[in-house]
Amino acid sequence: GQVRDGKNNDPLAGASIYVNDMEVGKTTDGQGRYEIDLPSGLHVITFGYLNYEEKLVDLEIYEDGEVQVNLMESPILLSEVIVTDKSYREVTTSGIGQMQFMVAEIKKKPTILGEVDIIRQIQQMPGVSTVGEAATGFNVRGGSVDQNLILYDGVPILNSSHAFGFFGAFNADAVRDVTFYRGGIPPQYGGRASSVLDINTQDGDYQKWKVNGGIGMLASNLTVSGPINKDKTSISFSGRTTYSDWLVHSIRTNYADLKNSKVFFYDGTAKLSHKFNDRSKLSFTWYSSQDQFSLGGDSTYGWHNQVASLKFDHVFSSKLHGAFTVGQGAYGYQVTDKNLFSGFKLQYSLTFPTALAHFNWQLGIHKISFGVQSTYYAFMPGNLTPSSALSNVQPINIDQQRSLESGVFLGDGISLDPQNFLEAGVRVSVFNSIGPGQINTYQPGLPLETYNQIGTTQVNGIYKTYHGVEPRLSLRHSFSETASIKAGYNRIYQYMQLVSNTAAITPVDIWQPSNNFFKPQQADQVSVGYYRSYKNHLFEAFIEGFYKEIANVLDFKDGAQLILNNHLETDLLQGKSRMYGIEFSITKTAGRFSGTFNYTYSRSLRTFASPISDQNINNGKEYRSNYDIPNNLNISWKYDINRRLSFTGNFTYRTGRPISYPLRSLTVNNVPVLDFSNRNQFRIPDYDRLDIAFVLEGNHKRHKIWGGNWALSFYNVYGRKNPYSVFFQNTGSTQSYGSGASQYNVTGPGTFQAHKLSIIGTILPSLMYSLKF
Repeated sequence: GQVRDGKNNDPLAGASIYVNDMEVGKTTDGQGRYEIDLPSGLHVITFGYLNYEEKLVDLEIYEDGEVQVNLMESPILLSEVIVTDKSYREVTTSGIGQMQFMVAEIKKKPTILGEVDIIRQIQQMPGVSTVGEAATGFNVRGGSVDQNLILYDGVPILNSSHAFGFFGAFNADAVRDVTFYRGGIPPQYGGRASSVLDINTQDGDYQKWKVNGGIGMLASNLTVSGPINKDKTSISFSGRTTYSDWLVHSIRTNYADLKNSKVFFYDGTAKLSHKFNDRSKLSFTWYSSQDQFSLGGDSTYGWHNQVASLKFDHVFSSKLHGAFTVGQGAYGYQVTDKNLFSGFKLQYSLTFPTALAHFNWQLGIHKISFGVQSTYYAFMPGNLTPSSALSNVQPINIDQQRSLESGVFLGDGISLDPQNFLEAGVRVSVFNSIGPGQINTYQPGLPLETYNQIGTTQVNGIYKTYHGVEPRLSLRHSFSETASIKAGYNRIYQYMQLVSNTAAITPVDIWQPSNNFFKPQQADQVSVGYYRSYKNHLFEAFIEGFYKEIANVLDFKDGAQLILNNHLETDLLQGKSRMYGIEFSITKTAGRFSGTFNYTYSRSLRTFASPISDQNINNGKEYRSNYDIPNNLNISWKYDINRRLSFTGNFTYRTGRPISYPLRSLTVNNVPVLDFSNRNQFRIPDYDRLDIAFVLEGNHKRHKIWGGNWALSFYNVYGRKNPYSVFFQNTGSTQSYGSGASQYNVTGPGTFQAHKLSIIGTILPSLMYSLKF
């Protein structure tokens, strides 16, 4: 059968089905469907879902059949509902490293300036970190930001932030559920080496029109949904925009450039859904976001995401159902400088149409998943033009690139017995580099350097092909209803990599596909974990360890020029990385006080070795990656002062990220040159921050015309000036050596003065009002 929302008929993924008399159960899949084998006779079955009222069904079974269940959202967050559903899913789910998030609970967490942020909640999970206060995205188990596959109704999103990472790109009111995989990734997902964040949007309400909205200090949002044809066709629209300029301009400062700065973003989601019958549904999703940022009237940075997807769900029989998705995504940025004599416009864009067919087939004890997927990439790697007729900027055009990534997958979930569940699968991926284009050619046997280039070669059609077999394996053994051990292994090929020489991803970073010079990443990960709940599911805990190796990762040479580089292969190297760690989490799920303690110890190390001295990094020795953060601690809590007022908070501590320091200054031919330490030899100071919030909910009457919630948040309560980066100034005298062309100067001891850059160095209060009617 299927478990759905009683109001809008949305499927409820991860709902629990528990057979009371037999003490066995299952959870629903992504479409809210389930299948469970029971002997004939009388049974009592409990259906539950977080923040929904439980439903008991007395069922007398004579033959095969279906039970469709609609659950109503609970007017009060009952502890019993939370305990039964969440702890049961955590212990029994077959996939190791899998988590599911409820947007209703995320909204009660402390926020920065009142904005609910799904990405920031991901950053608080075990095994997940970020490199800084205003860093976009997230790093999973020591991986880079580009190694995370973010799907929005089945279409990838390449930039998940607004305002250089201060805000997430997704309006929480438009989201139905979020599933996050950091290990044991199922075979239907591919193309990213570290994790998958699968976001599904809400259908519009099929029964009546509803309006949700929120007014905050920096942004406001509005969501409208309702039926076009009752019980058949619904539409939903969610929009969010900022008016943050007034806050920037109101800051009291002598820094004139801040007065002339501009920060702006918006995002919007629209979804149209139509049910042909109980077996078929068609959905169309559109998503768009836009950012603009400028400092002091200087260069203006703008970047955008665009997504459009059409999905058809069809139930062929009680055993077989499928989903067919076609869509297109786009990402691009533009940097504009309007200086009369040196102004320029820099543009970059990437579009990627995609198609997916995914089937689920229940065959006896086998739960088979299979399908095919293909994505075409069209890169415009860079285009520089003068912004005016008087500008002295010379135009630069980088040749366009085209690629096709395809995959076919097969997975099987097998209930070996009541205690053991095995999930095995394989994905076969193929990546084609497609012409027309010009390929640089170099002297055979010599390093890839511009002075070794001997010409270019014209290519057409498919000129380079990579392929790989990606096995996936996951095993769960249940010791009892409250304890289980899980293990998993997965191999994933990543054919696109983000090219950057900064620790935090910026809008002007570029995506580089695999080609003649760059091989795809190959990631192999093994993980094992023990899960346990205590005291009738009052507490739940797990400990999970992992080891991951990735071949062919990209890193830049010292002094690399990455933007508008027609010889990018001469400034990048490929090496290997290894990551390992252990994650621990314990959660109190019930009572007036609930909370979670998450701690991760992990390492992320890289090796770029070559017999040629200028073709390695750190003399070929292993060094810390930009994302090597050994200690990462997150403590969050919620205390219900009464039925309407709650006090929530979050404390974060993590080791400072690695950085390279300058050791001395040289002057060669009157050109100042800094001599740096080994790559990432030092660390910036550690990071810690406390956030709190008070949430006042509206009345809990089931029937009311409108309701509203107030959220008063305090970000960085004790005003710590956490370092985002460290920069240095030379304050001492120098000593000259040599003469003529070989003269150089060396600074004396103690002449470098280190300065700490903090993005937010004070407490930030915010007030947010959310309404629903």
